[in-house]
Amino acid sequence: MSSQRGMIIVLEGLDRVGKTTQAQKLVQSLRNQGKNTELIRFPDRSTMTGNLINQYLSGQTKLNDHVIHLLFTANRWEKFDQMIEMIKAGTTLVIDRYSYSGVAYTSAKGLDFDWCCSPEKGLIKPDCVLFLTTDINESCKREDFGQEIYDRKEFQKSVHQAYEKLIDKTYWNIIDTTNKTIDDVHDEILKAIHVRSTNISKNISYLW
Repeated sequence: MSSQRGMIIVLEGLDRVGKTTQAQKLVQSLRNQGKNTELIRFPDRSTMTGNLINQYLSGQTKLNDHVIHLLFTANRWEKFDQMIEMIKAGTTLVIDRYSYSGVAYTSAKGLDFDWCCSPEKGLIKPDCVLFLTTDINESCKREDFGQEIYDRKEFQKSVHQAYEKLIDKTYWNIIDTTNKTIDDVHDEILKAIHVRSTNISKNISYLW
């Protein structure tokens, strides 16, 4: 076990806000700083649950809203043991979407907020959540918007409202990407992480 555990950094936000691009840039920057860093994306579509989720998101199959929520959660639990081992070994994890996406998107459909949170209880709590925001009208114009079932403007507005219930400023940073370059946003992310990294507990915390 490493003398210093890895940091857990999550990027959250609406569809097409630039999370994946920023997650990839962040991993590279941290590696350039000499930090052992790995990128994890949820849902992980390579697993059995991930395959079902992919079929649902692409419109190939229909599932009850409760069922798909639990599949998303199970997809995260599948990675739990591996993530614990990596963190304890000193590897920093940059995670593209996490439990907060699951709760925000499902509760935006009208399901009970507390019920949505319940199956996430016990998953690893991040040290830092970077919540990327932008003007919804702009994100809807971006390439590939509309290819998956959640890519609808009004639904995205509801998701944003659900996210607002989850924001905890003790470990969340809200980063407005509107009219900013990719590099500008990246610089803001690095500054936010630097501040958070100075106050990391030795112990791993867990959600809710």
